[in-house]
Order: sequence, then C-alpha cells, then structure tokens
Amino acid sequence: MRIKNLDTGIESISRWRVDDEFHLPDEPGQAAAYLPVYRPLHEVLNRPTLDERLPDLLQPAAVDPELMEPARLADARVDVRTLLAQHAAAAAGARKTAFERALDLIDRDLLLDSEVRASLAALFRG
Repeated sequence: MRIKNLDTGIESISRWRVDDEFHLPDEPGQAAAYLPVYRPLHEVLNRPTLDERLPDLLQPAAVDPELMEPARLADARVDVRTLLAQHAAAAAGARKTAFERALDLIDRDLLLDSEVRASLAALFRG
C-alpha cells in the first residue's frame, strides 16, 4: 500500500481572474458569497505572541514628542499627582484605596527622579 505525500495544501492563490471577484446574486434577497481575504500562509501560522503584542497594546499610538523632554515629563508627573490627590480626597472605599496606591507609585517615581538628579549632580561636581 502506498502512502501519499502529506505536504499538500494551499499556500497562496496564484491564478486570480477578474470574474472570480464577483459572486453577487442578481436577486436582492440573497446574501453575498464569501470572498476570501488574501493573506500568505506565513502570516496566518506565525502570529505574534502575547509578549510581542503587549507593548503595542500598552504604548499609545502617538506620543507628543515634547512630553519626552525631561522637564515636561517631570511637570506632567506633578500634575498627575495633583489630580490623583484630588480624586483620592473625594473618593471613598475601594476607589480611595486605588487612588492612594497610584499616589504612592507616583511618589516613589518622583523620589527616584530626585535621587537620579542628585547623583548626576554629584558626578558632575567630581
């Protein structure tokens, strides 16, 4: 008994005619036929993992370039801390706890920022 080759399948559509694109019925009551979207097999089988997709999901699509300047970033942190403090004062229960935890994170970040600035100043002094 002979076994057939197992490495068969569709990798891509190589013969595409203009007539293949139009399968719409003449009567208005029927649904349109399924038209396949062309994607190479490699894109389908090698999808990015969650670790590869997560940074794209967490980072904003467009970041204001001025925000990346250290002085503006420090000002933004102070403004965010002020807003979080106002919301924490107005909230109660679990929301208050969440705002206070966020405040703690911002405070630690500001403390690290001041330590980095002090260390840089000490390095420049020699």
